[in-house]
Amino acid sequence: MVALGLLVTGCGGPSGATRPFQALKAAPTPVVSTPTSALAPAVVPDTSSPTCSDESGPTAVTLPARVTLGDFWAALAAQIDGLDTAALTPSFDAFAARHQADADATQLRRDFTRLWALFEATRDGGWWRLRWNVTDQEPSSIQIWKAWLRSPPTPSFSTASAVAECDEITALFSVAARHLGVRGVGLFYPTWNHVIAGWAPAGVDQRERGGVVLIPTTQIFQGCAATFDQTSFKPPRHVYEFPRIDVKDGVELPTPLAAFLLEQVRAYGEASPALLALIRAKRADLLVSSLGDCDDYRRQLERTVAQNTSCADRRALRHLARVELGRSDFSEADALAFLAEP
Repeated sequence: MVALGLLVTGCGGPSGATRPFQALKAAPTPVVSTPTSALAPAVVPDTSSPTCSDESGPTAVTLPARVTLGDFWAALAAQIDGLDTAALTPSFDAFAARHQADADATQLRRDFTRLWALFEATRDGGWWRLRWNVTDQEPSSIQIWKAWLRSPPTPSFSTASAVAECDEITALFSVAARHLGVRGVGLFYPTWNHVIAGWAPAGVDQRERGGVVLIPTTQIFQGCAATFDQTSFKPPRHVYEFPRIDVKDGVELPTPLAAFLLEQVRAYGEASPALLALIRAKRADLLVSSLGDCDDYRRQLERTVAQNTSCADRRALRHLARVELGRSDFSEADALAFLAEP
């Protein structure tokens, strides 16, 4: 029997061999219970750090009364630029070192920061709650926008806002990048039936191997820890910028849709990469998407976050508990334990 994943021209099956390739179906609704320590001692976030002075986090960008897609792109750029991205500094420094780029280049740091936020938002199981599955659609973000326009997302941790294939998710990422002023982002096919994003940043020699930055918008053919600029795929020497516009800037967006997309960026955008990876891994698992068995990976991330929980991490955990899970009774420790539960 030929596996269904080999019959499509879009994406292959989920990462890891533990989850069989599945046809499109609704993700199960999780039972959110108060975490217990029946199986292992509870991991409690570190409380030895100074008291957080700003409990509200970054300021929300104000939207006009009538929101067009052009308004949204401008607001998204402003929201990302208004974040305190100190938690990303080690990741950016490592990125610059890997690619022999100037770590003091202001434009490169801005582009990296904007792309990282877009990556966390648009990736399978990310802030905007996209879910990977085979759809047999063209490499375009149009169907994602149609789904969002039909039914703007409501607060829910594990309800997909839209279902899309790897090339559709990567198209959304690429279109968003260009609207935010980051050039050189396009689609890369590491295999004939899979698509991820490639970025050719200015200031990095494209003639050298590694000049193209690979960005896995799903976890297809990748392990649990694969992330921005860290995949097992061989980088190409060139990547071509995605040329499509997909949806014109004059299209009007429902205000709840624009507000949701921006608020997820505001609420999670300052958190540590470890906590973001943990949240995404849990959400993708509940969505039954491209992630394989990552229970051990999530427990490891829980321990990492608990050992050094920043003020931004605490705000993100409260948003997760109160807004996305609807659990005002959850403490930050409860939310963190929920993310590590099998």
